[in-house]
Amino acid sequence: MNLVVPSSPHRRPRFRIALGAAVALLLCLATAGAASGGQTARAGVASGPKIGHVWTIILENKSYESTFTGLNANDYLWKTLPSYGALLRQYYGTGHYSLDNYISLVSGQSPAPDLQADCGTYKNVAPGLPAPDGQTFASSGCVYPKQTHTLFDQLDSVGASWKVYAQDMGNDPTREQVYQCGRPGDPSGAGVPDPGSATPTDQYVPKHNPAPWFHSLTDSAKDCANVVPLDGYPATPGHKAIPSMATDLQSIATTPAFSWISPNNCSDAHDATCKGDNLSGDPNNHQGGLYAADLFLQKWVPQIMASPAFQKDGEIQVIFDEAFPPYKMYGNSVADAAYAGDAALGTDSATGNPVQAEANTAQSVVACCNELPGPNTTQPGFQAFNQDTTPGGGITGAVFISRFITPGSISDQPYNHYSWLRSMEDTFGITSGGADGMGHLGYAAMDGLRPFGKDIYNNRTGRALQPSASGSSVYPATSLVGDDPQPRIARAAVPVVSR
Repeated sequence: MNLVVPSSPHRRPRFRIALGAAVALLLCLATAGAASGGQTARAGVASGPKIGHVWTIILENKSYESTFTGLNANDYLWKTLPSYGALLRQYYGTGHYSLDNYISLVSGQSPAPDLQADCGTYKNVAPGLPAPDGQTFASSGCVYPKQTHTLFDQLDSVGASWKVYAQDMGNDPTREQVYQCGRPGDPSGAGVPDPGSATPTDQYVPKHNPAPWFHSLTDSAKDCANVVPLDGYPATPGHKAIPSMATDLQSIATTPAFSWISPNNCSDAHDATCKGDNLSGDPNNHQGGLYAADLFLQKWVPQIMASPAFQKDGEIQVIFDEAFPPYKMYGNSVADAAYAGDAALGTDSATGNPVQAEANTAQSVVACCNELPGPNTTQPGFQAFNQDTTPGGGITGAVFISRFITPGSISDQPYNHYSWLRSMEDTFGITSGGADGMGHLGYAAMDGLRPFGKDIYNNRTGRALQPSASGSSVYPATSLVGDDPQPRIARAAVPVVSR
């Protein structure tokens, strides 16, 4: 049987990887479904396949409507990749703006004031004391104390290898410290300015890297050695050369069990106009947004899918941090441009400029999954887009690809970043500690929170299937945790097993 690796939608696939019977995978109950000590499965934890390698690629600032409906020219993400896996139509961010989502994803911490302002000053959280439900009191600052743990600490505890691959990190060592988790400086005292935007030669920004924001990581040279530039780094005095992700992918032995991939401020769709290279090969082409994100995905997704680790037991996840407006009037690349049709809300007292309401933000300021505000804000996503309607990070959508996922399937079950964290903890067998004593950090331990279930991991055989048009099978949302939803099948588009 063959697993076809997707290439650009404008080119024929470049790879067909033959899988011999020797690598046929036996299904087992994932650690997500097994309780520690041989007890019965934990309530609210789904059983699933034994995925051994995960690559999470996180992109920026797009609502589902702008990204996955054909509204913009990003065919590779919204058309090609869903044909190889599952489209999650009800995946949500947890706040606004970027940084609070990254913190929630890896630690289960809820939004805090400076996080929701993307932390203009890199400084320690204060008071930094423990709060209920595994939270931390954070009235100011963004760098969490050592006792605030992350998924990466949990992976260390179970002996699972991991890396954070950050594109462009270290291009300008005066902006970020490449051997100290990519942090912009020392967060003690008054801290240091956080470079929140890109330069022509360095489009890395710390706010899109989850590692620099936790002392549990930055205070550990061993952990910071796992936070590396995506394209590698040359040897420097006292330091060996750092291999690129492409080099790591060449064998299972060198591929981390968990890989977090942070594209730069151009390749993650954040900047409408890139300050530097957008991977187009044209030095005069600086178009960003979803156009640049598609170029990044076209470069890296086929490489990951062709790797031995992915072919064995891998999963690729493409997620977004938060939902920005759907851009019916903004075009493919614009992240947050003003729109002449927006209604004026008054005058900004600081600048004297009119305050505009962003148009058509229905998908941008909503929440799911009984998301709690936390101890530090009145609500997540506070005052996003000059509106204060429903709290949350909005509907972003996501795409997951694995041999345990039926190509072309769609899930309408709501999930958010806390669901993602809970699912990763379960996938890698983390069953102790956390806010619930069962391995779930912060709000990933919420009662009734769903991990990814059979609506996503719906190819129980693990046999590689041919691509299929998105919507070949649609799994509806179910109200009860543990339900096994039955898909609606489009009979003419059922995936065919290649023999």
